[in-house]
Amino acid sequence: MLNSVSFPGSTPKFVLLHGLGGSTRYWTSVMDFSMCDQNVLAIDLLGFGDSPKPYFQYSMEKHLQALALELDELEDIVLVGHSLGAMLALAYVSRYPQKVRNLILIGLPYFGDMQRARQWFARRSGGWIYTNYAAMLVACIFTRRIASYFLPFFIKSYPKEVVQDLVKHNIMSSTTSLWNVLYQYDPIPDCERLPKGFNVTCIHSEDDDLAPFHYVKQLVQTYGWSLERFNGVQHHPWLRNPDRCWSIICGEQGS
Repeated sequence: MLNSVSFPGSTPKFVLLHGLGGSTRYWTSVMDFSMCDQNVLAIDLLGFGDSPKPYFQYSMEKHLQALALELDELEDIVLVGHSLGAMLALAYVSRYPQKVRNLILIGLPYFGDMQRARQWFARRSGGWIYTNYAAMLVACIFTRRIASYFLPFFIKSYPKEVVQDLVKHNIMSSTTSLWNVLYQYDPIPDCERLPKGFNVTCIHSEDDDLAPFHYVKQLVQTYGWSLERFNGVQHHPWLRNPDRCWSIICGEQGS
C-alpha cells in the first residue's frame, strides 16, 4: 500500500501525483484542501515520501503496478501529475482510460529521447551529475546521509516541508526512476493509445529549466491537447501559483 492523504468532499475525486523527490506535502504545503469542498487524494509514489522503498529497479511498470493497486476502486477521477508524476499519470491513463475523467500534466518532462534529455541537463550547472549514473548514485547518498540536515537552511525558496521531503527516497528509487521513467521512457506510444478526444491539459511555464517548454508545446499541437502557459515559475507552477493551478484543475472536472 502506498502512503496517501485524503480530503473527503462532494466533487469527483482529484488524485495528485508528485514529482521526483516529492511527497504528498508538495501539494499540501501551499494549499489546505480541508478548507474546500473538494474530494482530494494525494499519493506518495512508490519509493518516495512515506511509501515503501524496496531496493529494485524502479521501472515505469513497477510504478504503475503500485499506482493501479492504490486506485483500483476509484472511477471517474481527475488525475493530476507533476514532473515524474505527470509522466506516470500519462502512462496510467493510456492503460486505464475508463477510470479517468480528465488528465492534468504539470511540468511534463518530455525530451523526445535519452540523448536529448542528456543534452538538456548537461547545459545546467552541475549537469554532469544528472547525466552520469554513478555520479547520481553518489550524489543521492550524499544528499540523504549528509546534506539532509542542511538543506532547509540553504533552500529557502520552497516550502520547508517540500525541502525536508527531498531526501525521503533511497538510491534506487531516486536514480532508477530518473533513468527508467524520465530518460529512457518514450511517452509517445502512451499518447497514441489515448482515446480520441480525451481531455488532456498541460500546465507548463515557458521558462521551465527542467522540462523544456518547446517539446511539450509540440505534444500539445500534435495531439490537440490544451495548454495553460505560465512564466517566471520555472518547474513549479503549483508551488508558485497554486490558486491559478487549482482553478485550472477544478475547471477541467466538468469537461
